[in-house]
Amino acid sequence: MAKALKNKNATATPKSVVMATPAGQVNGAAIWAFINTHAAGQANNVQIVLLPNAAKGVPFGNNGKAGGVRQTVQGWVHNGHANGHTVGAVLGAGTKLGHSRKNPVCLMAYLNGGYSPSSSTWGTAFAQLVVSPQPTK
Repeated sequence: MAKALKNKNATATPKSVVMATPAGQVNGAAIWAFINTHAAGQANNVQIVLLPNAAKGVPFGNNGKAGGVRQTVQGWVHNGHANGHTVGAVLGAGTKLGHSRKNPVCLMAYLNGGYSPSSSTWGTAFAQLVVSPQPTK
């Protein structure tokens, strides 16, 4: 019986990594642990990917006053920012408006299904965080 030869130069195709924290349990510490572990601490390497249930908006709504911080940051989480649809782009722009990088409530609302457990959609994610493999040089 012949043994299969292994190619020492063959490499596995890298796969994207998706944040595994269940909806309803995502907090700022979990987001940053994911970024630090899977994106080398670089929030710009983490994409915000909307799930199909967010196609027509989110049922927990754009809370806050029209043009206010919450509505603006939610818009960036949903549609992306001019600098990209990454955690880094959204939080970088949001901090200029007073939104917290450590406790990004608007991003967490998309990941948890609302702003609090009293939300009727709590536990239903509307987005996920994804780190795609970086091309090798």
